[in-house]
Amino acid sequence: MAEAGSQEAGAQGSGHGILLLVGAVAVFSIQDIIVREMSSSYPVLEFVFFRTAFSIPPILLIVVLQGGFATMRAKRPVLLLVRGFLLLLAYTTYYLAVASLPLATAVALFFCAPLLVTAMAALLLRESVGLRRWGAIVVGFGGVLLIAQPESGFVDPGVFIAVVGAAIYSVSVIMTRKLGATETGNAMLIHQAAVYLVMSGLAGLFMQDLAVENDAHAAARFLMSGWVMPEWGHLGLMALCGVIAAAGFYGLTQAYRLAPPSVVAPFEYTGITWGILWGYVFWSEVPDLMAISGMMVIVAAGIYIIHRERVRGRRMVAGRQLRPRS
Repeated sequence: MAEAGSQEAGAQGSGHGILLLVGAVAVFSIQDIIVREMSSSYPVLEFVFFRTAFSIPPILLIVVLQGGFATMRAKRPVLLLVRGFLLLLAYTTYYLAVASLPLATAVALFFCAPLLVTAMAALLLRESVGLRRWGAIVVGFGGVLLIAQPESGFVDPGVFIAVVGAAIYSVSVIMTRKLGATETGNAMLIHQAAVYLVMSGLAGLFMQDLAVENDAHAAARFLMSGWVMPEWGHLGLMALCGVIAAAGFYGLTQAYRLAPPSVVAPFEYTGITWGILWGYVFWSEVPDLMAISGMMVIVAAGIYIIHRERVRGRRMVAGRQLRPRS
């Protein structure tokens, strides 16, 4: 009876975790809409600056609810700041891709990050990655090629920007794995927010006098145009993005706390569904058959890698249990 009750509680926790993660992904997708709409009016780092400034009060509230300010203390602050800088680069490049590509395409390309994380774990951390997962990585990048369609003779620079962003994000994930043994989630979050605020503000000062041609690529205009004082309505949207960032972080954190990562992680791919929906509703974007095929390949490869890592985790646990103890 006790075992049945434990299984029921575990299933309920997994169900709640999945709902929280799907909700967090949906909330984050609203931010993509706002970024895309505002990309022609403000530079990306100005958006990051104001979004981060408005996210700090709800972040501090989350910190209080999750153990208080003592949980923000860091044992390796320099590495946390490096991680924050990598995340700043990753999400800045993602926003540049959102501004210059069909929304569903930008989202799907960023989701090649799990493939890169697995490859980098093998190359940088010397983790064992079998032929099946290497095969999934190769197949997943075949999906990227389907989206990019290089045989057409032109690949939008936004595709490269999205993949570079995913690669940088993957390095930050590897760092998070290593830092998770000594640092709290709150310490990571507050250092990340500090880097976002300071670095985007400094970059805004240096880039204030840069000029960019009107016919430049959308990503270049979004990156290098000068800062302007936001209109009140736009400032309100930036504030909304700050709340979204805090709420999304909380949802993701709670989801992975309540349920095993291998159970909830596949549901992050619902972000592609939102990308397709919002792209159609707001900008009449309809991915072609090749792009849809590429998205499906990336999702399938990512989910397969998650499945194989779950199987590997079970085998490692079983091996430890069977190992004789002295």
